[in-house]
Amino acid sequence: MHFAIRTSFILAVLFCLWGNGKARMIDQDRNRLQQLQLQSQQTTDVDTQLRITNEVIEIFEKYKGQVASNAVEEAELNTQVNDFKGNTVLIDGVPAQGGFWNILGGLKSASEAVPDNVKKDAKNLLNSSSKALVENLSSYLINKLYRKFGLAK
Repeated sequence: MHFAIRTSFILAVLFCLWGNGKARMIDQDRNRLQQLQLQSQQTTDVDTQLRITNEVIEIFEKYKGQVASNAVEEAELNTQVNDFKGNTVLIDGVPAQGGFWNILGGLKSASEAVPDNVKKDAKNLLNSSSKALVENLSSYLINKLYRKFGLAK
């Protein structure tokens, strides 16, 4: 009988420690999302914006499909993430440079043939679309993490 009581106390302590650690991790992710959301609003650099967007996507993928999820909203966000990933080619977390024409060597680089104003417009489009994705994902996740604590906004 004493063994069962001791074991139940040990299990209760372990359960409390596990729950507290998980709550701390959720709080850290929520704080990190708020920081990333603010950085995203302030940056104009495309490379920085892509890094921020990819970090927010990682956090989204960590929490998607969990208990407090809104299935419709999450499916819509998942579609936006997949579209963004499909349209943004990254190699080892870095935007791809050069491309097909650099492999052929003797031909003029495709990036040199594109006018500067088109490149600038493409960067602005990438920047604004990634900012919108960060805003949508961050807002959804922050609210979801608040709901996990029972503090829904």
